[in-house]
Amino acid sequence: MFVGLRDLRHAWGRFALMGSVIALVAVLTVLLTGLSTGLVNSGISGLRSMPLTNLAFEAKTNSTFSQSTLDAATIGSLDRQPGITAEPLGLTLFNAKDALGNSFAMVLVGVQPGGFMAKDIVDGSKLARGSNNVLITQGIASAGVHVGDRITLARAGVTLRVVGIVPTATYGHVSLVYAPISLWRQATYGQVTGGSLSPSAQGLASAAAMKVEPGVDLAAVAKRLGVDIVTKQQAYAGSPGYVAETATMSLIIDFLYIIAALVVGAFFTVWTIQRKADIGLMKALGTSNFAVLRDAFGQVGLVMLASTGVGALVGSAIGSLITGSSVPFALQAGDIVSAAIILAIAGMIGSLVAVRRIATIDPIIALGAAI
Repeated sequence: MFVGLRDLRHAWGRFALMGSVIALVAVLTVLLTGLSTGLVNSGISGLRSMPLTNLAFEAKTNSTFSQSTLDAATIGSLDRQPGITAEPLGLTLFNAKDALGNSFAMVLVGVQPGGFMAKDIVDGSKLARGSNNVLITQGIASAGVHVGDRITLARAGVTLRVVGIVPTATYGHVSLVYAPISLWRQATYGQVTGGSLSPSAQGLASAAAMKVEPGVDLAAVAKRLGVDIVTKQQAYAGSPGYVAETATMSLIIDFLYIIAALVVGAFFTVWTIQRKADIGLMKALGTSNFAVLRDAFGQVGLVMLASTGVGALVGSAIGSLITGSSVPFALQAGDIVSAAIILAIAGMIGSLVAVRRIATIDPIIALGAAI
């Protein structure tokens, strides 16, 4: 590394410029990683926090709550299966108005009072004390809705009474409101039956929340009952925009890695061409190919580690200022470290073009060209 370190000191301006470009790519990568994580949290944090292992949907509805409907008989059959606990779960997007007439969007989640879903919600027992009691999440509370306020659902004409506030939870970037399943049915199906719940709507739900013990053959159960059973993680894809958002952000980040590899490869290729005579002299004096390659690769490694490290720190500092704002942004140490490592590796891979060129330099030709 003697020659590599000497080059870094002698041509520090060029390496600083190169390092600045990589650092900026690292900053952008960290920020996009935080934005991707924030979008995921905003899209499925409510579903991810639910105390269930699996969900059963109506067959061929792509694990989408708005397309699925299960009746009480199907949910009861699931609950009777060995190793499975199942209960109804409703989820519908509504436009609502608070007591002051302000409009906002909300996702009404219907859970069975006394069931395992309600037990995991803070103050979930309050849902059973009144037919129109609901628990709002912090996102709606921060918009000015308080305990004791009443919320009116547009079109459905149903009034909800806020009896508690629970931690932030969203689905499809919209805050959740937890209600008894009977109230959810009234709000969801009553609006199409003139306000009163028809007998055909009794016992209906969007899906079945399930707790499944290990070893249960879910594929056989799903086939026998004519439903689609998915894991909680697989159900994330049913959140509006989840697949498109995650795919888009992943594609952008992947392109940043490719750009970093190309930039590093181009820089060190030009740098190798400029140092062709020096490398030829080193080889003529007896330096082995391995020693020259090790020196060059170590030089690349130092530049990449220093640049990505500085960029990751700057990106984290900027991200900390964004976190908590209206932008869906969340930083996780593991994601930052992973992004920085992948970026450094991408740069090292890009430099292989230049390093390979070093191995092919003939000392006689290189010295002759210099003369």
